[in-house]
Amino acid sequence: MPKKHAQAPAKRRIDDDGVGTSGWVKDDEEEDLEAKLFGAARPKKAKKAKAPVAEGGEDEGETGLGWMQDDELFTVDAGLAPADMSDAGEVSEDDAEPVFEFVAEDDDDGEDDEDEQAAGGARQESLWHDPADDAVTASLVEDKRLRKLARGKDKVDGEVVGGRELQRRLREQYERVHPRPAWVDQRVRAASSLSALLSSTASFLAPSTGDGAARPALPAGTLDIQRMRNANEHNPTTGKGAAKGVDAGVVSFDWHPSARVSVLAVAGGDRRVRFFNVDGHTNAALVTLHIPSLPLSRTTFHPSGSSVLITGPRPYYYTYDLAAQRCVRSPRTLFGSVPSPSSPQTLARHAFSPDGALLAVAGRRGAVSIVEWLGGGAAGAVVAELKSGRGGAVADLAWSADGRELTVLGGRDGAEAEVWDVPARRVVRKWADPGAFGGLIMRASAAGEHVAVGSSTGIVNLYAASSLTGNALDLKPTPAKSLEHLTTPISALAFHPAGQMLVSASSAKRDALRVYHLPSATAFANWPTPSTPLGRVTAAGFSSSGEYLTVGNTKGAVLLWSLKHYAA
Repeated sequence: MPKKHAQAPAKRRIDDDGVGTSGWVKDDEEEDLEAKLFGAARPKKAKKAKAPVAEGGEDEGETGLGWMQDDELFTVDAGLAPADMSDAGEVSEDDAEPVFEFVAEDDDDGEDDEDEQAAGGARQESLWHDPADDAVTASLVEDKRLRKLARGKDKVDGEVVGGRELQRRLREQYERVHPRPAWVDQRVRAASSLSALLSSTASFLAPSTGDGAARPALPAGTLDIQRMRNANEHNPTTGKGAAKGVDAGVVSFDWHPSARVSVLAVAGGDRRVRFFNVDGHTNAALVTLHIPSLPLSRTTFHPSGSSVLITGPRPYYYTYDLAAQRCVRSPRTLFGSVPSPSSPQTLARHAFSPDGALLAVAGRRGAVSIVEWLGGGAAGAVVAELKSGRGGAVADLAWSADGRELTVLGGRDGAEAEVWDVPARRVVRKWADPGAFGGLIMRASAAGEHVAVGSSTGIVNLYAASSLTGNALDLKPTPAKSLEHLTTPISALAFHPAGQMLVSASSAKRDALRVYHLPSATAFANWPTPSTPLGRVTAAGFSSSGEYLTVGNTKGAVLLWSLKHYAA
């Protein structure tokens, strides 16, 4: 006689369509929660039977999507701009107006609710509340593990507490063992940062105050650096992997010129400029500016910090007034009603004078247009055109510290530099970069002590500024150091505000980035490591305070590192 197996207790089975054998049906909220927690796709619901359709009528169920809600059918703000912004011929791409997009505020941990309410602020609602928590009860006397929660507390009848009270006591017990970090109480909330930073001009126009003189010299050899939360984690740029048919990833970023205002503007290939208040921990997203009519190439803060210049491969630009939160386009006749052969077709290569009164823009055939910055850029006008007849394209521009001279890198091979006396409209010096073999980018240190030229071969030539001055018309300077660690064209080059570091990067190869110690002209040996997740670097630079190193890549991330030597 075969041995009978003991029957296992019956389990309630849920069918694939979400209906249990007992007739219980999961609601949409429970299915969404299950999909988020376990990574499972929501079960498909059974299709409704087609109802007879009158002649000439339409049946929504014929598409098979009639049972879905509207928010499941459409995705709002996918993160990339369509290739054609025209709408049935009504609005052309060049006439599309910029649009502001605000990121919904989120409360990551909900730990500040009680503190905010005690301070007089409105209590924020939790993202999700489980009704079962209200039905939970626990005895603080019978359960030995919970007796410690009753010590020093107000007595409760029967020492039985509900779910919410139990959560509160557990949180207090945890914080006694593991105190909250100081930065949690000091961090800037997204709501307050938007109103405080963008509604007033006081903080933006305040001059920077640095203590670089009192800080010891940066040691060579080893860089003390720490990875922080990505600067744009709360509102990332669309990466190339997610974009279809358009450019994407981070194309440019710029820090606010004041060291006291840690605002970062990030331009992406999705035609959006995103602003962040960077503190290294929360990095609150402020506002997003969508410009459908302009593929973005570069964003630059005005030296006063009151506005942002936004340019691309078009003969016009946009300026965003931070205080007024207003975006305006440049005059349509900025370069004349009929463009000349030397008028610029792209404004990506530009440079502000130190006082912000003039904007130099690289044009065609080696010409440079000087634009007088009037009315915050809304009423700019071309006041001069610098053209020596040298020919070739203009690779980059750099102003002198006093704003009188402008160095123009270009020529047939990109290795010739002309120094213009802008008020006199004449070339006062010329010099060539012998090892450039195609100069692409030129940067000068904040104090004017060094000049670096990056080439198409990956070589970065570092010059002492004193070797580029003199009374002779033709100079033949020798680089103080040739930095040959990279082998592909240089796409990013930046000096540290303190003048003790230089970062160079190339977007043609993954993880192509180096950081140099300027006094010794050597690369730091300990960073980056082979495991540093740089990706293809499209932009790199330092914050105005010198505390952070930021790196943008084609994945749409702005990586953030803290430089311990310059941290407050």
